[in-house]
Amino acid sequence: MPLVYRTLISVPDDDADLVAVASAVLSRWLSKRGNSGARVEFDAPGRYDLSNRSRALVARHDNPEEGLTFLRLTTESDKPDGVWRTVVTAVVDPELSPSRLVWLDMSVDPAPGLPPEATRLDVMPPEAARMLLDTVEAHDGAHPLPPSPRIVRGRDEADVAALHAAILDPRRRLAIIATGAPADVTVAAWRESMAGALTKCTGMCAGYVLDAAALDGLYRLLPRELDVPAGGVRTFLPGVDPENDADAPRHPRMSPATLDTARDGERVRNWVGAALSRRVRDNAVSLTLPDPLRAIDALLTEETDDLRQGPSSLALPPASGPGHAIAHRSDHDTVTSAELAAAQAQEQQVQRLREEVRRLNARIGELSDERQALLDETAELTEELGAAREGTRSSRYEARWLRERIREKGLFRLAAAPAPLDPEHRPPARVSELLERITDDTTLPHLYFTLEDQTVYELADSRKETLWVTRAWEALLALNDYARYQFDNPGSGLGFHSYLRDPPDGYRVIPVKRLASQESDHVRNRGKLNEKRFFRVPPEVDPAGRVPMYAHIKLDIEYGICPRLYFFPDLGPDTTNRVYVGYLGRHLPVQQSN
Repeated sequence: MPLVYRTLISVPDDDADLVAVASAVLSRWLSKRGNSGARVEFDAPGRYDLSNRSRALVARHDNPEEGLTFLRLTTESDKPDGVWRTVVTAVVDPELSPSRLVWLDMSVDPAPGLPPEATRLDVMPPEAARMLLDTVEAHDGAHPLPPSPRIVRGRDEADVAALHAAILDPRRRLAIIATGAPADVTVAAWRESMAGALTKCTGMCAGYVLDAAALDGLYRLLPRELDVPAGGVRTFLPGVDPENDADAPRHPRMSPATLDTARDGERVRNWVGAALSRRVRDNAVSLTLPDPLRAIDALLTEETDDLRQGPSSLALPPASGPGHAIAHRSDHDTVTSAELAAAQAQEQQVQRLREEVRRLNARIGELSDERQALLDETAELTEELGAAREGTRSSRYEARWLRERIREKGLFRLAAAPAPLDPEHRPPARVSELLERITDDTTLPHLYFTLEDQTVYELADSRKETLWVTRAWEALLALNDYARYQFDNPGSGLGFHSYLRDPPDGYRVIPVKRLASQESDHVRNRGKLNEKRFFRVPPEVDPAGRVPMYAHIKLDIEYGICPRLYFFPDLGPDTTNRVYVGYLGRHLPVQQSN
């Protein structure tokens, strides 16, 4: 069963009973799922049916003589995409002192027969994780693991030193996400924005928001390659090695330029959280339990399996107040109470059905929009397929015609010889493969890339990733050949649009309708929108190091991510004779927010 979430925290020894505290938190968490969760008991093992599609299993192991207490709550929910299982375990063992340990796992057993794209789940951390972090003094290694980002002020040198120590802590298991507040946003406001962006990382990382002085202080303590940018984000995975220059690329950096495309003032778009959570979650779910916990895990897993096969205890709302006493006064009162309970159950069922109808109606609307988008895309692909088939037919006819002319010249052996293998590789299918290809200077020698890897990775893990990557590769090949054509034909003055509309023989192209040679007046005349179209170039192209890139290639027309590739041709006399690719990622904003 694939693990989709894990957090492992330690809680220092103190007077509080960790198992009792965890039981109270889990009881509150279950009560949010309805009245059924209120009667789950944590003092002894048991199995409880919370509804006809969900259940809770409590495994408990007590050994007062050795001071051992193990508690595990397992909840299982049957959903259309599979069985979702959340497991929370609290361990008190003197051998693990001075800390007690809590870990929370969430896994999904996909429903059989689901297509691969349907199993790409949008995972949110369980609410139980946040509630536990809010209640207990959680630590990762020797340092705190707060439920939301903490502010680090440079005037407090101890705070900066503590963050530096946490980054380098060899016992740290989870990630640290550190960000510097942009110049136009207060530290407090940026903390609120990042708290929202990191909701998908709750329990899997510790977040820190630094002011300018703290950034300077940390900059002096860490190598330049591990800087935390103002207005950007650095993710420190466990095992930071400041002495090893090759270790820096392992810790992802989201540049201020990339993050600026996703914010309006202090507001940050949702994809930032999704992008940051990807590496954080990969690290968390790969986290293995320490050896002492593996034996405990095996014991509790065996006890939970036994409970799963045993009888259930019906989890009913707790009875309290005068009505509970009246229910036992007479047979008549007992019947009345039963009728009342049945009526309440029926009302709850009606409410559930109404909510289900509303959900299904909303889903129908979403599917209708998706159907229309797919019809538009199918029409476009059909047109491209027709053009490709016509090109293939023409190429085959030309090959036959050439072989006939060769035979007429008496070169019969050459006419019968098979063509050599195509030296070109097949198009990449994944974002990682695309980024690996474009770093090979021999493949696209006339292109120069200044784009941010992070924006490209936002196209990963989508059902349309292969389509987008293939189209991006086709666009890059066409741009490379366009630059080659200009180099081979100096002074031609042929623009890229004309090149695509009337392609020269022997040069690769893409459908001309994918090209947008210019941005709208609305975008170019709005300061913030126009600024987001400025991308890096070498100083020999522009001393400012940035130029506006308005020409772009549309990789998709469907609403949503709708990727774009922005480029700047620097071709002709007294130029670098290259095409600069400054951006590949989701559609840039075309409307300002108030």
